[in-house]
Amino acid sequence: MGSMKVSGSAIPAKKLRLVYCLAALAAFLAGIAIYALFRNIDNMVLFRYFRQPSFLAAPRIAIGTDTILGYLFVFNLPHGLWALSGLLVIRAVWLTDTRWRAVYAGMFVAAASTIELMQLGETMPGTFDVLDLASYGIAAFLESVVYSKFTKRRFL
Repeated sequence: MGSMKVSGSAIPAKKLRLVYCLAALAAFLAGIAIYALFRNIDNMVLFRYFRQPSFLAAPRIAIGTDTILGYLFVFNLPHGLWALSGLLVIRAVWLTDTRWRAVYAGMFVAAASTIELMQLGETMPGTFDVLDLASYGIAAFLESVVYSKFTKRRFL
């Protein structure tokens, strides 16, 4: 594991992994916040099996989804943030082992995409949205750019 060089100093891999995990947690919570604050979640499949917490019964914040940006923010950004969160955790675990990281990241994106595609039929509850698939791809691209431009060049 060791350390990673930065302009003559070294940053422990453990700290870099912690930064990735904290970024993953932030992306995950941001996706949940957008979903809970701006969407009607009363009919979520999750609440068929679990009781909805009372604090989620609060009125939603009205945001116009009649514009493309409003629609993307409310309906697709949470999915992209959740995908980014998962990819950041995978990166934290396999920070320098890019071969295994690529395998697990590919499986993660494939699983998320498969779940979305299963919504085309009645196999999986939910509404299929091609923009959700695009958000998974954008999340994977952004994670790889951050790693290549910032982490790999500066710390590895």
